[in-house]
Amino acid sequence: MFDALGEIFGIRFEEPNVANDTGIDAWLYLEINPDSMLRIQNSPLPSYAVISEKHLTSCGESSTINFNKHALIPEILSNRDVRSDEVIKLKGLPHWLQNATTLACKTESPIWAVQEHRDCQHHYVALTIPELNSDEPIFHHFHDNQFLALLPLLTFLRQLTDENRWDPPPLQACFMFDDPNLHWPTYGFINFFEMARHADLHNYHASFATIPLDAWFVHQQTADLFQEHHHRISLLIHGNDHIAEELARKIPNEERTRMLKQALFRIEKLEKRANVSVARVMAPPHGACSEETLKKMALMGYEAACISRGSLAHYNKHANWVRTLGMRPAENIHGLPVLPRFRISMDCQNAILVAALLHQPIIPVGHHQDVAENLNMLAHLSDFINSLGEVRWTNMTSISRNHYSKMIDGDILHLKMYSNIADLLIPEGINYILVERPWWQEGAMEPLLIKTTGGFKDLVPIEFHELIAVHSGQHIQIISSQISQAQGNYDSLYKFEPWSGIRRLMTEARDRLVPELRRLSM
Repeated sequence: MFDALGEIFGIRFEEPNVANDTGIDAWLYLEINPDSMLRIQNSPLPSYAVISEKHLTSCGESSTINFNKHALIPEILSNRDVRSDEVIKLKGLPHWLQNATTLACKTESPIWAVQEHRDCQHHYVALTIPELNSDEPIFHHFHDNQFLALLPLLTFLRQLTDENRWDPPPLQACFMFDDPNLHWPTYGFINFFEMARHADLHNYHASFATIPLDAWFVHQQTADLFQEHHHRISLLIHGNDHIAEELARKIPNEERTRMLKQALFRIEKLEKRANVSVARVMAPPHGACSEETLKKMALMGYEAACISRGSLAHYNKHANWVRTLGMRPAENIHGLPVLPRFRISMDCQNAILVAALLHQPIIPVGHHQDVAENLNMLAHLSDFINSLGEVRWTNMTSISRNHYSKMIDGDILHLKMYSNIADLLIPEGINYILVERPWWQEGAMEPLLIKTTGGFKDLVPIEFHELIAVHSGQHIQIISSQISQAQGNYDSLYKFEPWSGIRRLMTEARDRLVPELRRLSM
């Protein structure tokens, strides 16, 4: 666990040979008792202490934990009750822990508290740090049904690093539905007009992952509907032919290239027919996508992929990046940003909180069957998401291009990009920007294209920590050289697989017939 956390936060965990503070930034105690308290309280360094199980106090079998309002508690959790099965067996901190401020409690028994001492903080928790198997990703211990044991430790580690100096990416959200197309104003149980109107009423955005194979036909009234309500409904890419494990198959590199180029070609044709923009963000069918395909997409102009953490780990079990997968605002795998999504349901609130806590976009995904009864689930979830703060509901292009952290230092705006394209308004008083890519190493260089309202600048190789001159009030776009070189550099490479077309027609017919059959059976 500590190796994985060290990799995520850029810190090193050591077991000191002597009990003094020399060369130490903070202390971590895996099990303490009353005898250890004096040493912790007298230390001038921050500390994180897990109270020994035998000293904890019983506090019932409630499944609810309450977070208080405090500067150390993430804003989205302040004064919020969270329900989780992992809370049921939790015990409270001991009564002998005095002069501590409660951060979180269960039935009024503190389970996480902090003492302020000499300008540093000592955290005391009743939650044991989970163990991580050698081949296990850390997100197995930080997901919707199990995230409380790691939450205090992640909060503590963030305070130790410079991460707390950055303004995180804005809170962004989008409901996603796989498979719909522009063949008709409805798709299965989804009525595009009704959903757009409902989204206006409840303040949300829905994006539909459309299959490039379906681009052969566009119903003009449906296209007009997407144009008119573009601020509420939009499209992204869903595979190419939508066959089994399409983007995870072991196929020759030439075939993979052809497939991905054909998907872009088909989408471009769809855009021209419908006069509707489609995000260059790939949602692989059934979440199946290999590392090789992600690498190829990065070279071909795809801006990002959107894949659940579980699916990405399942299809890339032996990749060396799986261990820390899904614990950052976004992954960058061989140059392609990957944004996580998760299964939509009436009770996916904890998955929403986990995404927000990790500064990830909030992207619940489902199919048309998920709104078979009505749109109440979307109203329920959007109300919950909107309660977290100021949320940008938008399409996947905008989510990707506005997913960055910022920090102002004098007249320099530090920009930590998690995407390959960033849209940015230069604040007043800023004369320079300094672009950071979390995956860059010291001495690295990446050509970037700077696009302003006045046009383009040439590709400029940006050295590590190199300043770029800008003007306050400018709208600029920072574009990775991979994206700029790939755009427009493909043709159809036409290849039609009859069975793929037949299969897709059959599945679409099934999806469209289901509501009618249901009505007939009532």
